[in-house]
Amino acid sequence: MSAVVLRPAAFRHVVFPELARSRPPLNFATGTATDFAPIASAPVTEEQVFVRWIFEQAGLDLSDYKLETLRRRIPSCLRALRVRHIRDARPLLQRNPLALKAALNALVISVTGFFRDSQVFATLEQQILPELTSRGSAARIWSAGCSNGAELYSVAMLLAELGVLHRCCLLGTDCLADNVKCAAQGVYEHRDVNSISSHIAGRYFSPDGDLRRIHSWLRTVVQWRTANVLSVLEPGAWDMILCRNMAIYLRAAAAARLWQSLHDSLRPGGILVLGKAERPYGIDGLTMIAPCIYRRNRSQ
Repeated sequence: MSAVVLRPAAFRHVVFPELARSRPPLNFATGTATDFAPIASAPVTEEQVFVRWIFEQAGLDLSDYKLETLRRRIPSCLRALRVRHIRDARPLLQRNPLALKAALNALVISVTGFFRDSQVFATLEQQILPELTSRGSAARIWSAGCSNGAELYSVAMLLAELGVLHRCCLLGTDCLADNVKCAAQGVYEHRDVNSISSHIAGRYFSPDGDLRRIHSWLRTVVQWRTANVLSVLEPGAWDMILCRNMAIYLRAAAAARLWQSLHDSLRPGGILVLGKAERPYGIDGLTMIAPCIYRRNRSQ
């Protein structure tokens, strides 16, 4: 008997569990015609298989993330890998696991920068950090999803300018070990530093060939650890947590868990710093005090 060859069409009705959509119970008194429509199984696409495979290689749970948002980032991912098609990307990643970082960063836009969003850092410099350090005790600051460490180093520089860095505890965590390694090394491209004032650049960076390196005394003040904030929380209580531009990629349930976990990790009166497009919906204990900056209610 001849062998049976399965064509791609044979897989049209395979559905990943994490892609399944639940529907609320139907209210027959108010339901519309579309409410009564049967639920169709969506076909699995090559893009879905590719995204899921990348997340599996990185040890991340795709079910926490908005698949459609990630799918729209696939062209950027392919450009980062310098290939034209998904069928060329996977063999490349299998031959060169180091390229996984570029692929995942392109999908989730693991992009940061020194003093990113100047208005936010101006508020931190002029209002938040002086207040956090005015008590004389050590301020504990955590950057969750720290990427290459630029934002947490920015906070460290502001604390150094205030003369209080020596009594502060700074921790950066990221789910990608390569990001954590880059942050600990503190080496950046010239273009990453060009936007910083000459005063700050001169005090906290030194030349390293064609690159710029954070001074060793500043690097030793900051701790770095590989951890996924969606599954591992760092022991609190924290005076300030930065978690910027992560929730925009998460499904509603995962984002809600994140907001609650971060809220609970803050001390009463502690500060949460988010990205421009993020809002901690459903958390009554957080109050916006400036754009992107929230305070945990002191009574909780």
